[in-house]
Amino acid sequence: MEGTVNTLSILFNVYLLYLIKYHSTFGVKLYQYLLTIDASLDLVLSITAFIAKPVVLTADGYCTIMSTGFFAGRSASFDAFTVMVYLTILHTNIIWIPVQFVYRYLLLCKKNNNLTRSTIFVITVAVAQSAVTIFLTVCVFGEAREEFQSIGHQVLELNSWPNPGTVYVLGRHIDEWQLIVMLISWNMTCVGSIFIVAGCENKIAKNFDQLSQHSTHSGTQKMHKEFQRALLAMAICPLVTSTIPAFYFIAVIALKLRPGPILALITICLSSVTLFNPLTTIICFRCYRQAAIRLLTCGQFGKPRSNVVNTTIPSKITTNN
Repeated sequence: MEGTVNTLSILFNVYLLYLIKYHSTFGVKLYQYLLTIDASLDLVLSITAFIAKPVVLTADGYCTIMSTGFFAGRSASFDAFTVMVYLTILHTNIIWIPVQFVYRYLLLCKKNNNLTRSTIFVITVAVAQSAVTIFLTVCVFGEAREEFQSIGHQVLELNSWPNPGTVYVLGRHIDEWQLIVMLISWNMTCVGSIFIVAGCENKIAKNFDQLSQHSTHSGTQKMHKEFQRALLAMAICPLVTSTIPAFYFIAVIALKLRPGPILALITICLSSVTLFNPLTTIICFRCYRQAAIRLLTCGQFGKPRSNVVNTTIPSKITTNN
C-alpha cells in the first residue's frame, strides 16, 4: 500500500507542476510561485519516502511497524525520528496530496472558487477518514481481531528482509482506550486542518485574482505580503497538524514508554486546538481580513478611483472680513 500511495503522490505533484508551468490561467505570479515551491517540496518528500521506505506497515490490527534496511537496528530515539517522519509523509500523501491537487486544479485551470463545492469535497474526505478509523477500530476490537493478527504475523514471517529490523507492535505497549485516544486525536487534526486549508484556498481564489500585477501602490504591496504570509502558513499547516498525534504514537511505540492519562490528555488537548480553538481560526484569517479591508479602501486595487477628481488646493485662502 505504501508504494502505491507514494507513487500516486509523485504523479500528482509532477502533473501539478506541469499545470502550473504551462496551463495555468490564474494571473497572479506570486501565487503560482508559492504553489511551485509547495508542490516541489511535496515531490521531494514523496520521492524520499518511495526510495528510503524506513518503515513497513503490516496488515495487523495492532498497527505493527518494522524498521527495515539502513534504518534497522538503530537506537530507539533514531527509530522514533524515522518512524515519525515517514508516517507524517505517508499521511500527507494519503490525505493532503489528493485534496490539494483537486482544488488547486480547479483554481488554476477552471477558476472555480465555489465554496459550496469545495466544502462538500472536504466533508467527503473527512467521512472517508472516519471510515478508515472505524475499520481500524473493528480490526482491533471486533470479531476480525484474530484474523488480522494472524495476517500480520504471517507477513512478518514470510518476508525475508536483507537486514532484520526492529518490530514495534502497538498492542504491546498501550491499552485499548489509549488506542482510541490516538485515533480520535489523529482524526481531529485531519478534519480541522483540512477545513482551515480549504477556507484559506477559497479566500485566495476570491481575492487574489482581483489584484493588479502591475500596480505599485503601497497598499497593494502590503496585501501581497499578507497573502504571502498566509500562503506559507497554509503550506506548513498539514505538516504541523500531522505531527501532533504522532507525538503520542512515537512516545508509546518507538520510545517504549508506558503511557498514562497525562500523556493522553496532553495529546488530545493539542489535537483539539486545530478544530475547536477559535484562536486558531482567528490567526489564520486575520491577514485575509486586513487584506480585504485594504482592498476596499485603496481604490481599484492600488489605482485611483475613476470617480475621484484631482483638484488643486490653493496655498492661501483669502476671505472678506
